[in-house]
Amino acid sequence: MSVSVTFGPYETTVVVDGQLMTLPVGVQALTERQLLADPPRPEELTNAIGFVFDHFDDVVRELPAVVGAAVEIAGAETRAIAAVEVGGIPALPFVLSRAAAEDVFRTLATETRQQRAHNPGLDQSSVATIVAGCCAVVAVMRRLHLDEVTVVP
Repeated sequence: MSVSVTFGPYETTVVVDGQLMTLPVGVQALTERQLLADPPRPEELTNAIGFVFDHFDDVVRELPAVVGAAVEIAGAETRAIAAVEVGGIPALPFVLSRAAAEDVFRTLATETRQQRAHNPGLDQSSVATIVAGCCAVVAVMRRLHLDEVTVVP
């Protein structure tokens, strides 16, 4: 089974064996509507993860075989997460383990925007939205029971 998830600013597209699903959740929307404090409060993080998780429940209902499938993820924030993990520009495709995704999430979620701006590898254009990207990636990995995802260009 081929699964591709692309996180956009206001929606996320999921392609499973050629079938396209568009979810009304994106990293910019999460940033604007869920992650208001700087750094985000724990309940904001929980709500953002839950919001993405709930939308992926719809994907699982439609296509239950997606659980545990190999997943490729794309979007500026996914590349930024990989960059923070390696401390520079990652070679793509990049295999991101769940442990690494959770670690990057925990680190960035506790930093202010100003502190995040100093992370090696983090492009300045992603400073404001990378926490939302982390929430989205972590939610997908948790909901689909994934040990790893592949970050693609």
